[in-house]
Amino acid sequence: MQLYQKKKVEIVVEAACAPAILEMVEATGAKGYTVLQDVSGKGNRGVRNDSHLTDVFRNVMIIVIATEDIAHEIISRSQPLLENYAGIVSMSNVDVVRDDHF
Repeated sequence: MQLYQKKKVEIVVEAACAPAILEMVEATGAKGYTVLQDVSGKGNRGVRNDSHLTDVFRNVMIIVIATEDIAHEIISRSQPLLENYAGIVSMSNVDVVRDDHF
């Protein structure tokens, strides 16, 4: 089976910031993304979980698999959008089966 190398960008961010991040992801030319709602965990801003009544403290995870150029563009463009929000951005190597989907 043929595998194709791509980059996976994962962005964990406050739900209130997610629309701006998704708009930016689309503007980079990424072919798609996945959004996981109500992501919880602990970081330098304390514990985050789904027990809050508003989006202010609720986190989502946005996953994008893309070419290396698009992934680097997402990383670069994400930084100004996260200046006033809690957020984690990471990039890793992945192998995919369908090259044309990404």
